[in-house]
Amino acid sequence: MTVFGLRQLTRRRLSSTFDNNKKHMSWDISVYASSKAPQPVEQMPDDWTGDTLGTNREVRALISGCFPSVDWSDPFWGILRTDEYSLEFNMGRSAQVDSSDGFMIHVRGGGDAVAAMCALSVDTGWYLLDCSQSEWLHHCDDKEVGWKGFQQYRDHVASNL
Repeated sequence: MTVFGLRQLTRRRLSSTFDNNKKHMSWDISVYASSKAPQPVEQMPDDWTGDTLGTNREVRALISGCFPSVDWSDPFWGILRTDEYSLEFNMGRSAQVDSSDGFMIHVRGGGDAVAAMCALSVDTGWYLLDCSQSEWLHHCDDKEVGWKGFQQYRDHVASNL
């Protein structure tokens, strides 16, 4: 995927659902595998592609290893609900989780969701792209900026309905 393509992907993946209820907006994270840590987005080569994450089943198993209570009733859309936040794992509909698209995590609610994202990254070796900042979390000095900014924006929009 080209750097331009990566930027376009992050713009497309910003949550577009509001539905008069702030719970429907999400902070979006794109997940990729790579044999070495990706460079900052602005420095990435145009021909960068991630590695294949594995089969849908393998990826679900890795996610469940980190978050055992994920509901995989739909094997392509797992949901983890906590008292503070929810994580929705949007795997796409193919049997293989492709290197060029990765998969999405839609984060809703409040609380310390960033710590959960960082734990997933450490446990699996995957790299997480914060779509709100168009930057990899491992390059963010303050990994909370995108999450906090999303919550402020969501709350502002909700208060103006």
